Amino acid sequence: MSGLSLLLQVSLACVLVLLALLSLQLLGLTLLRRLCPARHVSMPAVPDHALPHVLVQLPVCDEGALAIRVARAATQLDWPRDRLEIQLLDDGKAEHHEELQRAVEQMVPPDVNLVIMRRGGRSGFKAGNLAFGLRHSDAPFVAIFDADFEPPPDFLRRTVPALLADPGLAFVQSRWGHANRARNWLTRAQALLLDGHFAVEQEARFRAGLPISFNGSAGVWNRRAIEQSGGWTGDTLTEDLDLSMRCAMRGWRAALVSDLEVSGELPESAAAWRAQQARWTKGHTQVARKLLPQILASGMPWWKKAVLAFQICQFAFYTLAGLSACISLALMGMGVTYIQAVAELGIGVTIIGAGASIGYLYCGQAMLRRAGERLILPSILLAIVFPSGLILSNARATFEAFSSAEMEFVRTPRRGEFAACGWRGRPELAAGLLLPVIALTEQAWSAPFFFFAAAGLLSIGAMGWTGSVGVPAAEALPRRQSELI
Repeated sequence: MSGLSLLLQVSLACVLVLLALLSLQLLGLTLLRRLCPARHVSMPAVPDHALPHVLVQLPVCDEGALAIRVARAATQLDWPRDRLEIQLLDDGKAEHHEELQRAVEQMVPPDVNLVIMRRGGRSGFKAGNLAFGLRHSDAPFVAIFDADFEPPPDFLRRTVPALLADPGLAFVQSRWGHANRARNWLTRAQALLLDGHFAVEQEARFRAGLPISFNGSAGVWNRRAIEQSGGWTGDTLTEDLDLSMRCAMRGWRAALVSDLEVSGELPESAAAWRAQQARWTKGHTQVARKLLPQILASGMPWWKKAVLAFQICQFAFYTLAGLSACISLALMGMGVTYIQAVAELGIGVTIIGAGASIGYLYCGQAMLRRAGERLILPSILLAIVFPSGLILSNARATFEAFSSAEMEFVRTPRRGEFAACGWRGRPELAAGLLLPVIALTEQAWSAPFFFFAAAGLLSIGAMGWTGSVGVPAAEALPRRQSELI
């Protein structure tokens, strides 16, 4: 065996071990969710005269009707009017600002303190927008809602008291709902993935007393935590994860109110979902590059360092999977016979990864009492297949995060928008067509992986090529056909 083939197999083994650790993290969180007793957030009854001043921030950027909808929902929040301040932070184009201002002013009740603010530039993107709004208010508590969310009227009543009862809490996060989860198979798969994140991962971390991350929307912050941890910074594309981890490093805690659901909207096309996931992956990588050295050099206990490191690096799965595929392809081209230990490791990692993913997704639906739904099994399958189609774009996003300091915030396209940025699924289709050919000639452990990856790449690539929003799910078929175009 040549030195190069040995080096490649050792490298592959290292990559497989890292993939196994990420899968074991998923499996561990699933077990914690099942085994740890529920934690109840202290929510004391606070008379109206003792309620604090609350700032509600609504960062928007050319959101159209969604910006008006979230502003309307914010004006209906049940909170004393003299202690409620709402900021509609418009980062969109100047030509759209006056139209938005007129539309919002027409529907705002006269007793509601809502201001529409525009800073005239996009420095720092969403983080810069939020920081700009904070400079114009002295409220001690700050609620944040993205444009595609619609908070229920009792949202503040069910979150702010927790911050009053526990001054050590940095923020309180609610659970995301999905208004369009049944629109097509792609939204169903996304809903299961996010359900797992909230009902399994976030809930498990909260029950076990581990740090949890703010999800960027549908939460309320203690302003002192923001300021003491360095404030919102625009040097990453995931400002929510960045600030959450900095707060955790400084001893701040967070709470999850899992029975409070705030409805949002999922990307309905492959182009929109791909853009969102690439941004999240790049942002996670930027946070890892920024904070991992600080975490490892800190005086925190080793277990907390490990928890924070794995939490930040969970999006590395895509890059590691892509790297594993590249090394395997190189070994195939060289005609190398795998070392038995490497082949056995590959089989084990494949089994662990598949089992952890299925258990994680099913547990999320079981915790939300949706496990008996008619389409649950194909939805779980697609929730595993579709993310495989993001390997190329997310690996590229990871590379860009390490190789360039350039910042570009690509907002997730909303319903009715087609902004694929020139992407029509060609790279995914090419890779998806090539991988089965390789897998058919490969008798090693990696053949099932290649078939699986090909299914995801072909699915995402086909939706990109056709410009389709995704195949309608069976339960969504009775809706008007015009809504599915």
